[in-house]
Amino acid sequence: AEGMLKNMAIHELALLASFYDVTVDNIESVVVDKDFSSMQTLPGPSGKEFTDFDKVKFTIKTKTGKAVSVQADRCGGDTSFAMVSDADGKEMFRHCMPDEEDEANVSVLEAKYPGAMPYFFSQDPDYITVKERVAKMCVTGEEALDIATIDIAIAALSVGEYLTPLMQKELSGTVASQ
Repeated sequence: AEGMLKNMAIHELALLASFYDVTVDNIESVVVDKDFSSMQTLPGPSGKEFTDFDKVKFTIKTKTGKAVSVQADRCGGDTSFAMVSDADGKEMFRHCMPDEEDEANVSVLEAKYPGAMPYFFSQDPDYITVKERVAKMCVTGEEALDIATIDIAIAALSVGEYLTPLMQKELSGTVASQ
């Protein structure tokens, strides 16, 4: 099973690899926010139990001196945001998704495609952009600008593989069974 870090939070891990030099080899330390983070053990369709995060927050410090935090919550709703702060924690920039324009598009798409997963609607414009850029690359051979490469994907998945057991060990006393 892929788990939260290699599914829901994989986009954030790709951003860390792209913009913060986060790779398994470059991680100096990981601090898990134990007050926010938690795991659950639940039975899968086969009856076999799986343990994974239901919400997680952590900060990675790299050997090159960068620090970046990620927070994800499976039950946190459909709104995502990214925030950049300075060394003192002062917020310098924030971007929320979906924004007002996306919200208007979500309403249209919900009516057009009832029953589809809600996150598809808020990310629809981004999916279109990615598909157009990759299709253009296939036709022209030009690099697809601002699209994660296979190297970024491998780095993100590797970081997810590295973090999962490390963070599960940190949170081992907080597993809830249902």
